[in-house]
Amino acid sequence: MSETYEIYTPNGGILDVEKKTNKILLYDGGAKVGKYTQEYSKALFEADRILRNSPYKDYQPRYLDPNLYTGQSSTLLEFKDWQSIYLKDPIKGAIAPWTKAEKAYYKSLKTKKERYKYLVIRSGIRSVVIDIPYEAIGAVDEKGNVDPKYEKLYRIVDDNKHNLRSSLFHNEWGMAAGILGDYKYLANDMSQNGFNARFIQATILYIQLSGGSSILDKPNLLGAIYGYADIAVGSGLVGVHKNPLREQEIKTLAKTLKPDEFGMLPFIDEIMGVDWVIDYNKYDIASDQFGSMYKALRSDIVEGKIKDPRDIDSTYESRREFDRHRGGYKNGMRQGYETDTPNDWSEERAQLFNDTLILHAKLAALTPPQGYPNAPYYFTPENLEWYYKRHKLDRLLDPRIPAIYRYNFPQELRAKILAYAKEHNIKE
Repeated sequence: MSETYEIYTPNGGILDVEKKTNKILLYDGGAKVGKYTQEYSKALFEADRILRNSPYKDYQPRYLDPNLYTGQSSTLLEFKDWQSIYLKDPIKGAIAPWTKAEKAYYKSLKTKKERYKYLVIRSGIRSVVIDIPYEAIGAVDEKGNVDPKYEKLYRIVDDNKHNLRSSLFHNEWGMAAGILGDYKYLANDMSQNGFNARFIQATILYIQLSGGSSILDKPNLLGAIYGYADIAVGSGLVGVHKNPLREQEIKTLAKTLKPDEFGMLPFIDEIMGVDWVIDYNKYDIASDQFGSMYKALRSDIVEGKIKDPRDIDSTYESRREFDRHRGGYKNGMRQGYETDTPNDWSEERAQLFNDTLILHAKLAALTPPQGYPNAPYYFTPENLEWYYKRHKLDRLLDPRIPAIYRYNFPQELRAKILAYAKEHNIKE
């Protein structure tokens, strides 16, 4: 019988724990340790608990079987159809599309608060710093009035939304403020923290909620998200691809877009073309928590060592080279949670590391299993095929699945949408 059991770390690693003593088997890394071991161990146990109790823990992947069995149809055509969208831009409105039923239901919502709440839920963004129930979304109106039921919750968020412990804590408390109704904090000056898809989704949600003013006053905001303007964050673009050909299209769109009666732009995501987001964090695994892998790959592209796989003139060979670099960085930049905290760290540094570890676990646990609808992850076609041939490609990760049919979309809300469609004879 084994004398140890295992706990999980946010980057997918595993640590052994003695059954008798509940002592995590940590290395000293060549430094004097012990001063912070107890608190660090508590943080590791808490991170494991968070990961095991994700609200999406019952999600079941549906892997495409690459084998052909007698009497069964091949999945090859399904795979090739999926793979093709990484070889040329999919048609507009194909990624996490609004269904006719969803759009009709959304238009039936008669108040700004109801529409605000719907768009936040649809985005897949949940607060990781404080629990915000669905009912509290949009509890703060544009005049700053707070629903009395959520006054206490709002005060906590309001006190922390300028949190300066780190850029990640600052961003996430801002995200919480945005969820509650203070949408401008969804587009604060985020430093690059590795969670590219979350940042992109938050910014697009900001555009949807703020409507015409954000586009007309800041046309570069759309450009930054959709590929022609650098975002002055960290080392440059946050995972999206620079595309100069789209510049004029964006500027024209900014001048012609008309917000709805509540000053919002709910369908901006279906108007724009897709831009794949490079982000190596995903549901249940935060393997690039600090954006180190992405920044290293971007530096290699800027220096001409490798080619951006999303370039229209990329080739099989250039994409394979990109994947090789990615694999090397993934192995070399892995966070070593098995190493104990050195005694020479300050108490403040040790505490911030522990709190950030827990925050990374929450980010992993609350990342939608099928990704954010308006920030689709990028796969090289070759990497996608690697997963497929090894029976590891989850068909539920296809970014063309409508947002309302994704695992994280509330079942009760989906049922309301489908009931509304049936009542009004709306067919897809």
